[in-house]
Amino acid sequence: MTRPLEVRPALSEGIDRQVLHQVRERFLAVNNGRLQRAMEGLLPAQQTILNLLALLFHVNDPLLPGYVSDCTPAGVSGYAPDAPTLAAAQALAADFIYRPQPGQPQAIHGLYLMGSLGTLAQTDQSDMDVWLCHAPGLDDQALANLRKKCRRLETWAAGQGSEAHFFLIDAQRFAQGERALHCDVDDFVNAQHSLLLDEFYRTAIWLGGRTPLWWWVPAYEEARYGEFIQALEAQRLIPADEVIDLGHLAHIPAAEFLGAGLKQLFKGIESPYKSVLKLLLIEVYASEHPRVSCLSLGYKRAVYAHQLDLDELDPYVMVYRRIEGYLQARGDVQRLELVRRSLYLKVNHKLSGHAPAQGAPWQRALLERLTHEWGWDEQQLAQLDNRSKWKTGPDSRERLALSRELNDSYRFLSQMAWHEHPIRLPVITV
Repeated sequence: MTRPLEVRPALSEGIDRQVLHQVRERFLAVNNGRLQRAMEGLLPAQQTILNLLALLFHVNDPLLPGYVSDCTPAGVSGYAPDAPTLAAAQALAADFIYRPQPGQPQAIHGLYLMGSLGTLAQTDQSDMDVWLCHAPGLDDQALANLRKKCRRLETWAAGQGSEAHFFLIDAQRFAQGERALHCDVDDFVNAQHSLLLDEFYRTAIWLGGRTPLWWWVPAYEEARYGEFIQALEAQRLIPADEVIDLGHLAHIPAAEFLGAGLKQLFKGIESPYKSVLKLLLIEVYASEHPRVSCLSLGYKRAVYAHQLDLDELDPYVMVYRRIEGYLQARGDVQRLELVRRSLYLKVNHKLSGHAPAQGAPWQRALLERLTHEWGWDEQQLAQLDNRSKWKTGPDSRERLALSRELNDSYRFLSQMAWHEHPIRLPVITV
């Protein structure tokens, strides 16, 4: 039975334009809520950076940060700066005047914020990772100029107290499985495609330009994504200049699990708590293969069902809930407790009575609700909050537990890969 406010567009019944508009507005409501949460956790200078990003890629003006040349690709699809954005630009450059240019080529199809901003795990040190989706077919010189502009904006952001990274995306090539291009770091290029797309769809915050076409295809039609899109096109329901198609998630190749697991194993050396969460999520996905119900599809189902609770749709909460269900079904209490500690320590907002308040009020309230669910008392919170003062014994036991978890998850993925493709796999321990 369809729940009140749930929408279920079906090809057999024809697609209602108003229903599609309703779906888009729901995604935007979640998006705007996440953006507001991100802003709450930023310092004023950092807020300015985030507010100005779309404008900085919309125009080429030598008065503004990042300028390279008038030949640099610019113009964000459908973008028009509001009064606060123009005021922020003029605060940087008093002589700057925005002049709309009707008919201007719109080489930037979309800007999306990735990473911890707007999530339970946001801190003052959180990076700004931005996907910059550009028009297909830009020549080498245009891409070089755009890359240089990104590097200059990264340098400008660093001077304002923010670490920013830009990833150049050709949506057409990306949808066909090709990788993104980061301005400086090669690691991003090696990311697993479908798992990366899953993370994008459930975590990205839209900053400007076109919105994902994926929003308009219900999760139960993911396997017929192309057919559904063709039907929308045939009925002229898709405004081509308003949407961007990065592909679908009807199938995640088994080969991605081991590669992604290996990547997290190496990352676990520097960020063990985050890697435990990511590696276990990969294990959950691998255990479901070939019928993987990835988190982004659950996120899309929630939006279509009008379940728009920002706390439950928080990317870190979604990851935790999925892992929690998996471990509870297996009766694995010890691993579940390690996951809870990993989430708490990754978030790093201390809750014990003597600890200073950290994070935005909503972050603290959400973390308090989670720890209450787990039955943690003040003593346990204080012990975790004082981790830096742990003696050798407790600290060694925790490190051993983390190491064992990372290795056990990788071993699980290795065994799965062996069954899928009998090849000799590397033996790695951390």
